[in-house]
Amino acid sequence: MLAQSGMDLARLSAVDLGRLKSQKELALAQRLAEYPEVVSVAAQELAPHSLAFYLRELAAEFHSYYNAERILVDDETLRSARLALSAAVRQTLANGLSLLGVSAPEKM
Repeated sequence: MLAQSGMDLARLSAVDLGRLKSQKELALAQRLAEYPEVVSVAAQELAPHSLAFYLRELAAEFHSYYNAERILVDDETLRSARLALSAAVRQTLANGLSLLGVSAPEKM
């Protein structure tokens, strides 16, 4: 989807995320914000399973969001914001899986 958009991924850091207003978008953003704390607690408590559970929940929440909302809409600013959110989920999943020593495929 990110490659399909044709957007330069470097531009995503400057996107107006204020366009993300749906309940699913806000819930997904909130879940992403929990990542640093989840990693910290998992490391302190020697509990890698808590990171695995978080990643599973994040993936499920993104799947639900992806099925509910069109990402590649005509409105360029909304499309950019949704692509930025999707890229953040992708990066978080890749980082978390890497911490667990699990490879993350580019495509399924």
